[in-house]
Amino acid sequence: MNKPAEHAKPITRVGLIGAGWVGTNRHLPSLMRLDHVSIVAIADPKEERAKKAAAQFGAARTFTDVDAFLDCGLDAVFICTPPWTHAELAIKALDRGIHVFTEKPMATSTADAEAMLAASRRNKKLLCVSHNFLFSRSVLRADEWLDGADVRYAMGLQASSPARRLPTWIDTQPAGLFCDESPHLLYTLQHFLGTLELDDVRVLPSLSGHDHPRSIELLVRGPRGAGQMTMLFEAPVSEWHVGLMGDDQVIDLDLFRDIAVRMPSDGEHKARDIARSSARVIGGHIGGFVTSGVRLLAKRQAWGHDLVIAKFIDAVRGNGRVPVAPEESVSIVRLTDQILAEVLGGAKR
Repeated sequence: MNKPAEHAKPITRVGLIGAGWVGTNRHLPSLMRLDHVSIVAIADPKEERAKKAAAQFGAARTFTDVDAFLDCGLDAVFICTPPWTHAELAIKALDRGIHVFTEKPMATSTADAEAMLAASRRNKKLLCVSHNFLFSRSVLRADEWLDGADVRYAMGLQASSPARRLPTWIDTQPAGLFCDESPHLLYTLQHFLGTLELDDVRVLPSLSGHDHPRSIELLVRGPRGAGQMTMLFEAPVSEWHVGLMGDDQVIDLDLFRDIAVRMPSDGEHKARDIARSSARVIGGHIGGFVTSGVRLLAKRQAWGHDLVIAKFIDAVRGNGRVPVAPEESVSIVRLTDQILAEVLGGAKR
């Protein structure tokens, strides 16, 4: 007797709007690796860019009109457009009964972020913001090492060189790179400290003659600990690091290289203790660099985009919760608004 055929699992039909760098280098490759997902449509104001991405990733249809795109029968939409468009596009999709995954920042104002959340609840559809570094190998390793223990203090450093690849729209944003890059460190600090509150802001003006700041320094606190964050926008190199101080260990997260290094207490800080700590740091960085390098060469280094997108698709298919609760993203937008009020108001210069 022939074995009965297994019941076919339904295909999740997805579309992407915004066929720029992050869409074609992070979102679409991650979706391509998933079973039971069909990339059916790509939308972009530039028709040729949409067609190029569709040819590369096997999408059957392309659009320049947003409404036609949203009406083509999608289960979920991925929004990879400039930040100020996220709210309008997300709400349109949610009101059509489509689940939404959007790039960070969630929105450019607290009011817009809250409107997105309201639309998600009103339509009973999922809304998720790409806090991708929370699903990177380095942050997941830190979670394992902490094993539920509190972080007493966290430090974030964002050094960005203006010579690196930047969004074409960056100069249109208040405080320039701050609006695009700060969400990554803010949501990472919030992950370890709990919902953040702002204590202080210090701003230094640009040395290059433009209106955007040279640096922004923050003091923040959460229910589990306090922290600080320094953002340098005219640095000669680009580096993003997060340091976590616990009761009996220190963890350094090198976000760009996706490396986590752990240092237990060094006891009496004698020569042997210093040597042991130094060996751990050097060995951790070498091992992490080799592992991340291999993944990069194999084109499997996704800095958490692959996992957060896979978990979102699972949630769309009824398997688990949305990986980033939208309420967490709203709190980051609210905090960003508070910081911008200080920065643009010239406070504490």
